[in-house]
Amino acid sequence: MRIQQGGNQMKTDLLIVGGGPAGLSAAIRGAASNIDVTLIDESFTVGGQLRQQIQQVDSLPKGYSPSRGVEILAKLEKEVLHSDVKILNNHTMVGTYENGEVGVTNGTDTFPIRAKKYLFAPGAAEEAIIFPGWTLPGVMTAGAVQILLHRELVLPGEEALIVGSNDFALETAQQLIECGINIKGIVEKGDKVISENVGLLSYLNTYQIPIYLQSEIEMVTGKGEIESVIVQTNETQLKMKVDLICTASTFSPIVETFQLMNCHLIYKHELGGWIPIYNQGFQTTNDSVYVAGNAAGVTHLGAILLTGEIAAVHALATMGKISNVDDVLDELWEALSSLEQAENMQRRYENIQAYYKLKGLPLPKI
Repeated sequence: MRIQQGGNQMKTDLLIVGGGPAGLSAAIRGAASNIDVTLIDESFTVGGQLRQQIQQVDSLPKGYSPSRGVEILAKLEKEVLHSDVKILNNHTMVGTYENGEVGVTNGTDTFPIRAKKYLFAPGAAEEAIIFPGWTLPGVMTAGAVQILLHRELVLPGEEALIVGSNDFALETAQQLIECGINIKGIVEKGDKVISENVGLLSYLNTYQIPIYLQSEIEMVTGKGEIESVIVQTNETQLKMKVDLICTASTFSPIVETFQLMNCHLIYKHELGGWIPIYNQGFQTTNDSVYVAGNAAGVTHLGAILLTGEIAAVHALATMGKISNVDDVLDELWEALSSLEQAENMQRRYENIQAYYKLKGLPLPKI
C-alpha cells in the first residue's frame, strides 16, 4: 500500500516495527548507544508471544538464565521502559510513502515516520491445518489456545483433541492438562512423533494420552460449534466427542512489510519459507531496512533475541556509533551458532551469500 499523504511527520534514528522479543532486544541495544529509538506495536502492550509463554526456555544468550517466557518478557520490558525508547502501542504500520517513509496509524490518525534505519520484526504466522469442518467454532491454533489460557484466563473447552506432534503441540497439550482439560488424543499425519522432547513425551505418557500416528481428521461435525470428530487412523475410524480441536503446524515468516519496502526475498524451507535476503548484519537489499526475529527465519527464542541485537549493532555501525563492529558481530554470530541448529545456520550463510551475489560485492569472512 502506497500512502499519498498523512499527518504530522515524526523523525527518529531507528524505527522498530514489532514489539516482540526481537524488537525489544534491538530497542535495548539501540538505546544503549544513545540514539533516538522509536518502537511501534499493534498491541496494547509489548511482548508479542512472550505474553502467554509459561514454559521454561533453556537455550538463551549470555545475560539470560533459564526462565519462562513471561519472565524473560518482564526482564526485557523493565530494561526498555528504563531506557529512552519511545514506545507507540496500538500503532500499526499500514504502508509506505513515495519518499520511503512509513505510514503508521493508531486507528484514528495516520502519519509518516522518517527514520535513518528501519528494523522490522513482525514475527511468523501459524499455518492452518485444513480438514472438513475446520472453520467451526472450537477449532483453533495452539497459539490461540495459549492466548486464551494465559493471557485471557479463559478455558477454551473441556474435551480436546490435538492435531500435530511438534514441541508446540505437546507443550500446549501439557498446559491444557494442567488446566483440567481432558485430552482425547494427539493426531499425527506422519509415521512418528515430530517432537524429541523427552520431558514432554514422558509427561503425556504419565497421563496415558494416546498418540495416533499415520492418522488424519476425516470430518468435524456440529451445529454451530464442534460436537464430534472422526479420525481416520491407519487401521480404523474413531469417533470422539470433543468441543476443542487444537492444531499445531508450521510457522511462516511474515514478509509483507519487506515487500512494501522493495526488499528482495528468497525461499528457504528450513527457515520457514520466504524470507528477506540479508547480510551478516541482517540488513536487507534495501540498505535502510533490517530484519530480525522469526521474519529472518523461524527459530527459537534464544536465536530470536540475538537476531534483534545483531541487526541493531549493524544499524548503529552505519550511524557511526560502533567502531569495532566486525568484532562485535563475530562474537554475536558465534553465540547464534551455538544456539541455532546447524542446518538453519547453513541456510542463513547461504542467504548471506545470496545478498553479496545480488549486490555484486565480494563475500566477507563470516
